Amino acid sequence: MQAAGLALLFFSAWLTYRCFDGRQMLHHLSRLVSRPIEMAAAAFVYGLSFWLRAWAWKRYVGKPIAFSVYWRAVLLSLFVNHLAPVKIGDAVRMALLARQPGVSASEAIESVAVMRLLDMAVLGGLTVIGMYAYMHYIPHISLLAAAVAAGFVLTVIVFRRPLRLDRLWRRWRSVFHGWSGAAMVGAVTASWLCEAAVIGVIAKAVGIPLSFGQAVWANSATVSGQIAQIAPGGLGTYEAVMGFALTTVGAPWDVAYMAAVLTHAFKFLFSYAAGAAVLWFWRSDWQAVRSVWRKERERR
Repeated sequence: MQAAGLALLFFSAWLTYRCFDGRQMLHHLSRLVSRPIEMAAAAFVYGLSFWLRAWAWKRYVGKPIAFSVYWRAVLLSLFVNHLAPVKIGDAVRMALLARQPGVSASEAIESVAVMRLLDMAVLGGLTVIGMYAYMHYIPHISLLAAAVAAGFVLTVIVFRRPLRLDRLWRRWRSVFHGWSGAAMVGAVTASWLCEAAVIGVIAKAVGIPLSFGQAVWANSATVSGQIAQIAPGGLGTYEAVMGFALTTVGAPWDVAYMAAVLTHAFKFLFSYAAGAAVLWFWRSDWQAVRSVWRKERERR
């Protein structure tokens, strides 16, 4: 993954060299500033996407814990992922949940891992649909089989003792059975559809008339590509993958690059603002963030 991340980083640097235009950037920024209602709506819908993920997570855990705990943990996870060069936000989610009464460390790890696997499954499905719709290509069965095998191996690694697989399977059958399971999957799916609102609004401002489906495809492909993140917030890899995704729906490279940079800047600002707000109003959460950060530095 590091090799892929480095390749995308170099590609992004080349795009910056070839496509960056300071005057055009300022022009597009002024257009965005002149549309405060649209930008506010995009920020609201983007925030709603994390609210939906927090709701699905709370439903999976199924314990009498305040919703604000899940909501704060998701926002702090986003904040830390945009500060650290590696994705350690999930560790913050685990730490915050494990601090709650009646929740063990193993339960916190299990719940976060399951929600992450659900995220990956939804994103993977949306990405494949987009590849078929806009690139007229479906990944070979061998690639899909490899992805399923990798997911199974990941599950075995994450849920080794004392989180026995047989116990986990029984829990999944209970939690995901019927309308309750459908509601969780639906909430996670809706969250990724909401996140596409950001690129939809910004692409329109820079002159790329994206349909809703195209915006979802560009966002899904881009976030899926962040598995190769080697810089804070996926800096570089995000621009490279989104630029490519937008060109598949007809955007020129220079405009696609501009839209990717502005979209990523919006998400950075949102993550910092949301994280700062959480830490200001719930200063006790800083202990969990600091402990995860310290452990990561010691590990490296």
